[in-house]
Amino acid sequence: MATASRSDGIPASRTPQAAASAQQPATSGDDSLAVARQDLDTLLGDLAGVCGQLEELATTWRREHTSGTSRRQLPLAFPHCLQSAARRLAGTLKALAESGPEPDLAASAVAQLAALRSEVAATVSDRPGQRGGSTPGHDPGTALLAGIEHTLSRVMTRQQRLISRLDHSAEAPAPASADARGEPPVARHEPPR
Repeated sequence: MATASRSDGIPASRTPQAAASAQQPATSGDDSLAVARQDLDTLLGDLAGVCGQLEELATTWRREHTSGTSRRQLPLAFPHCLQSAARRLAGTLKALAESGPEPDLAASAVAQLAALRSEVAATVSDRPGQRGGSTPGHDPGTALLAGIEHTLSRVMTRQQRLISRLDHSAEAPAPASADARGEPPVARHEPPR
């Protein structure tokens, strides 16, 4: 079989799929890190969305309070406290992705997300009974809280996947380093002492 080289340096006998796989990184650890970075970007986008939903909830609550139709006993600053918690979680996840599989940071991220989800769930369950004949489906605050709960469930799944990928990338074997000439290291046998 002839293997004449093409102008791009790939032997002509290789199929396009073989050529593409030959250009892939040799270590799955590199792949895991790249995918972990994508997971982090998606997570940060979800948390930014939660912050936006919480801002909308704060606006809704202010309007209800001003008009005297407020159905909540929570302080008006409550959505902003949740926003701060979501931003802290985002910072923890960034630090985790930068440092690799750091067990303390991973545990902190899990605890922060659990607390955030718990606060939102408690707010949803604390909804007082219907007032003035309106149904919960027509309450914009309840709809926003349900959306936030849904997004946080997705965040939990993605956060678990991110932590798992970071753990996997740390377990992947490191590629053998080459010497200055680009040659792989050679085992040197020293005589016993």
